[in-house]
Parts: sequence; C-alpha cells; structure tokens
Amino acid sequence: MLTKSDLASYRQCPRKLWLEKHNPGVANPGDTTTWRRARDGTVVGEKARELLGANIIWPRTGEPPEQAAQKALQLLNATPAHPGVEIPLYRDGLYARADALVPANGVYILQETKASTFPLKKDKVTPDKPEDHHLDDVAIQLWVASASVLAIQRAELNLLNNQWRYPGDGNYSGLFRPYPLDASIQNLVDQVPGWLAEAQLILAGSMPIKVTGPHCGEPYDCPFQSHCEALDPPGPEHPIELLPGIAGKNLAKKLKAAHGYLSLLEPSPEELTGKESALYHRMQSAHRTGNAVLASDGAALLGPMPYPRYYFDFEGIDLPVPYWAGVRPYEQIPFQWSCHIEHADGHFEHQEFLDLSGNDPSVPCIESMIQSMPPGGMEPIFVYHKTYEESRLKELAERHPQHAGSLIRYIARLVDLLPIVRENYYHPAMRGSFSIKRVLPTIAPDLDYDALEGVTDGTAAQVAYLYAAFEPTTTPGKREEIRKNLLAYCKQDTWAMVEVAHRLMGRARPPWTD
Repeated sequence: MLTKSDLASYRQCPRKLWLEKHNPGVANPGDTTTWRRARDGTVVGEKARELLGANIIWPRTGEPPEQAAQKALQLLNATPAHPGVEIPLYRDGLYARADALVPANGVYILQETKASTFPLKKDKVTPDKPEDHHLDDVAIQLWVASASVLAIQRAELNLLNNQWRYPGDGNYSGLFRPYPLDASIQNLVDQVPGWLAEAQLILAGSMPIKVTGPHCGEPYDCPFQSHCEALDPPGPEHPIELLPGIAGKNLAKKLKAAHGYLSLLEPSPEELTGKESALYHRMQSAHRTGNAVLASDGAALLGPMPYPRYYFDFEGIDLPVPYWAGVRPYEQIPFQWSCHIEHADGHFEHQEFLDLSGNDPSVPCIESMIQSMPPGGMEPIFVYHKTYEESRLKELAERHPQHAGSLIRYIARLVDLLPIVRENYYHPAMRGSFSIKRVLPTIAPDLDYDALEGVTDGTAAQVAYLYAAFEPTTTPGKREEIRKNLLAYCKQDTWAMVEVAHRLMGRARPPWTD
C-alpha cells in the first residue's frame, strides 16, 4: 500500500520515496524547520475543524485502510448533513485522507486545508495560482474518492487569509479563504494512476540515480540530502553556479551551455558581464587566489558616519493562527531585539529585549527600543538585510499609531550592511553566499554560530520562542535555559555586524564586549 504522502515524495524526487521505504535510517534527524512546519500544520488543522462546527464526523478508526474507508462511508451516509473530517479513502492500493467533506445540497465539497496563505498577485487583490504540490494533493484525493459512491461536486483549497486581522475574543470566522478549483484539476486527476504505477515500479527496483539539485528543497527540504550529496559525482572545486542571485545563476547557465564552463575560474573577465560584473570579478579573483578581496569603498562610505552607532537586529515570530488582536496570519511580530552601541571613543555597550510571556510583545518591544535608542537622533542604525527590520518597523507603526512617529524616524536611519558587503568584500569560504552566517567566519573564525547552545539560526529562535511562550510542558528551568540561549544568539548577530563593519573599514577587530 502507498499513501498520498508517498506519492508526494515521489513527485518531489523518486529517490526520496525509495529511501523512505528501503533505507530510512540514512535520513537526517528532524530539524527545527521540520518541527515548525509540523506544528503549524497541526494548529491550522485544529482551527479548520473547529470552524466546521461541533457536529463533525471524525472516524478515528484502527481498521485496515479498505475497511476504514467503508466504515467512514457508512458514517457519512448515516448523517449526510454533517461535515466529515479526516475521512479515509482507499483505491487500488493507494490510501489518502480527506481533510474535510462538507455537505452542500446533497453532495460534498472536498476541502483540503493548508497552512499556507491564499495566493494573491502583487496587487494583493487578484487571486493567483496556488502551489503545484497543493494541487497534487487534491488530485490524489479526488482520484481515490472517485472509486467510492461519494458525490463530490467540487474541490477547494482551504487557505489562510493573510489580509484578515484577528479581532480578538476567539473570533476566527475570517481566518480561512477558500480557493475553488475549476475543471482543470481533472487533468491532474487523470495523471494519478500513472504516478502510482511509476512509484510502484521505482520501489520494486534498485535505488534511482539522481543528482542533487534545487528539487532537494522544493517544496520541502529533503531529509536525505546529505546522504545523496555524498553519492553525487565529484564536481569542480569552484563551480560556476556559485555566481549569486537570479542574474548570476542565469549567467552561469548561459556560459555553461555556450562554452561548457564548469568552474568559476574558467571564464575570462570579459565574459563575466551584467550589472554585478564587479562582484563576479571579485569572486573569481578570491577563488583563484584563495584569499579575501576587500575594496576601499566600504571605508569611504562608513568612516564618516556619526557616533554613537547602533547595530540592531530583531527576532520575530510569524504564527499561522494569530494569538493577539490586530495581527494577520504569518505577520512577523518581534519578540526580541539586540543592539550593540559603538561610541566615538571606541567603547561599546549592549542593550537587549526579550519577552517570553506569551502576551503580545509589540508595545513592550517598542517602549524598550525608545528607551535605548533615542528616536530623535540622526546616528546610523546598522542592520543586515534591511527589508526585514524595515518591514517590522512599518508593521509596528501601523498597529500602534501612538508610536508611529518614533518608528518611522528609525526607518530613515537604517543602514543596510548587506549591499555594502556585496559591493566590497568576498572570501572564497563564503561559497557565493552573503548571509552574515557565511561572512562572519571569514572575518572572526572564533565566533561560530554552531558553537552556540540550542539556538543557531532564525528558525531555531522561533522554535525556542514557541516552546518557552506556549508549550505547557516547558518547565521554569527549561524556560530560563531558552532565555539565555536566545539572548546569546541575538547578541552574536549584532556583534557580527560590528565585526563586519570594522572589516569593511579596514580596521582591526574590536574587542568582544560581554
């Protein structure tokens, strides 16, 4: 027997399905991203069932799949006016569960709930196309259900409406927005038997040959990626695909097709063209020599800026089902910030904020910022990837207009270190990435994110926050440990910016402030 999840794995990568069935032990242990995705799915599913009302049919059954499907059908026939949830379906060795079958005038609407937002075009009004793997899920269910006597009129995706704000008082009536699927879904339904036959054929043979690539992370990170990377044929030491961004990847593809280049060292400087040609040349030089390349423009830009200088970073949580009034699904709410303050005489001080109470942290966050960073000043506030901090400040100003003046003044003072790094610095160990976690080890190798306890990246910070603020089983001792880990992580993020700024200015490393 195969399941809908098995076919989803096959659709992502045949080798992924084969390994899940034949060699699951080589998978990476579940990481924080997997835990977060599973938690979001559980929370969203619970809320969707709750909104269907109290009289739902939920055939929690332990029978074999074919018998479970028959029992569920009997329950639906006995109470045709009630919606059914988690309805088992079975056909020709393929098992699936329908999230919901909602009665409508004697027939059913098959409803598939996802912890994803309703797709909108850039105007934020016109519906866009849903994700392909969501359509696959619905097609599989429709094909399996078509073997029963269920009268399914149509299917829809039940998606989060991220244009809706939670009004509070437990009123979630606007949380979901249905996306009706038209007759074109039948094209996918007709392909399901072929997917099933191909998946069965894959499982009957030896492990498929498949080289790792973008499919390893689409639609989800594959737990077998590390195992498969070890099986890949050896590639060049400096692959041309290191060229960053969409333009860089397109150029790499073009040069590879036209000249067969595999290494970044092969093209002549004249062939590394485009708006970011200076960056490509800097990268090529660094990989050729094995040494960092530092331009002088960073010093010219940063050197004259006034003191005190603020190095600032938010950590935020984006809940699919909002807990706090006025918040949209997946709106990022800052629960923590860190700020290193550099004074003209060379000494540093550190300020920080962290709220693990489970209450809306927004106003305490704003008030603590105003106390530590006078909003009326003109001194620079350094950030890394300005879009994130700028968006958080705009959203806080929108939700709390009494503080909007201060928050808007902060936005005007933001200085993004990321583009300055891209335009002035590159080390071959960065491997084409300008993430601060890739840049920092090339400047301060003793500051290793992997050496931090418990929280080593943004997703881990969100998971730690969820455990501390909302998990009832978290003990006071564990909550205190989480608090220390979160403070250490965010503090290293802002000190990393200090290190980066001093490197860009050609200065010696400043002493770590504790």
